[in-house]
Amino acid sequence: MKKLTVSYKKLKAAGERQGWWDSEGLVAALSGGGDSVAMLWLLHRFYKGRLVAAHLDHCTREGMSHEDAAFSKDLCGKWGIKCIVKTVEVFQERLTGESFEMAGRRERYTHFYETAEAEGLPFIAVGHSADDVVETQLMNLFRGTGLDGLRGIPERRGMIVRPIIDFRRDELRGILRDNRVEWREDASNADTVYKRNRVREELIPWIRENMNPNFESSMIGLSKQIDRELELKQKVTEKLLADAVIAMPPAIVCWSPAFIKNIPDTDLADMLRLQGIMLDLPRLDRDRTLKLVALIRKGGNWRFQWARDIEVCWSNRGMGWLHREDIGKGVAENRQNAGKPVLPWWAR
Repeated sequence: MKKLTVSYKKLKAAGERQGWWDSEGLVAALSGGGDSVAMLWLLHRFYKGRLVAAHLDHCTREGMSHEDAAFSKDLCGKWGIKCIVKTVEVFQERLTGESFEMAGRRERYTHFYETAEAEGLPFIAVGHSADDVVETQLMNLFRGTGLDGLRGIPERRGMIVRPIIDFRRDELRGILRDNRVEWREDASNADTVYKRNRVREELIPWIRENMNPNFESSMIGLSKQIDRELELKQKVTEKLLADAVIAMPPAIVCWSPAFIKNIPDTDLADMLRLQGIMLDLPRLDRDRTLKLVALIRKGGNWRFQWARDIEVCWSNRGMGWLHREDIGKGVAENRQNAGKPVLPWWAR
């Protein structure tokens, strides 16, 4: 009973901080693994709102993903929770330049958002634990990052909330064992071919044994400290973004070059990171962020590929985020209307 009380208090505290505790309901992302199953059990046990589970079958691992889907469906059936399963051949659905991991994430979150819209629910709960925060901090550190990357994983981003972010992975497995709840183990989670798995299985245990036995706790404390500081900083960045945006079709978003020319580099980098988040684009590493800042300072006419089919295009009229298809279409329309080659606005 004492363990349950501790779990209830931690879940409620996260729910109140993140804003979903008294909401009408949420979509719970369910993979069938230990973290997501523990999250669903805790929500089912303590949360009073309506729960709908969402599972994506990636069609991988020689059919094992189909078994994960069947397990998730059966588990939800036992607990009286609606479970919406979507099947996607992720390997075949990859976009140009996408890795399987990137495509899988895109397809999963598309399914979660579609489920939330169909069910009329305001939040999507994903099962990131405190250990995931530490792993992400290290991954971001190795590839080059600012404060946002050292935070690891934010507690909430828009509709996305993380109910078990204060729970350790071993603690979640203990909750499942204590309550005789089964879960699925994905063998690929231990495959050290993947960088994150090497961090989890090799690097963190080495640091704990040789450098600091309380390493994870130290990193989690750092994450919380940075999170508080970034909350204040983000309000300033949001104001700068609002002032920088101008209407310039067909750009998804366009900034005024005149406004941003006097913005300090550090604030400009923060604006770029936040704009990427708002457009749901992959995070740029530190080197590419600084390269983009340098291009802005250089001026002239240029195009910078952010990810997939999104490019940032600069001219003295605007700095726009555009789909590559719209870039080509704009060039063709200009030529047709003018009767001769005319550069579109982003290249003038």
